[in-house]
Amino acid sequence: MLKLLILGAILYFIYISFFKRKIINTTNTTSSKNKKKIDADTVVECHQCKTYVSIDEAIMMDGKYFCSKECVDAYNRS
Repeated sequence: MLKLLILGAILYFIYISFFKRKIINTTNTTSSKNKKKIDADTVVECHQCKTYVSIDEAIMMDGKYFCSKECVDAYNRS
């Protein structure tokens, strides 16, 4: 009887280590797919002159996007 309990416990731990880990990994990958993805086609508004510019060309400073160096300088002066 003791041998059956030990065998059952071993099988249970094997089950948990292989199958439960797979379930945890699949839930992590599905949650990462739901996050917002920033593409190269995304446009942002310049904080200074309010024009729109591609995120690839934008300059980020202090958490704000700017379309050019001139707008960054104008923001720093004000």
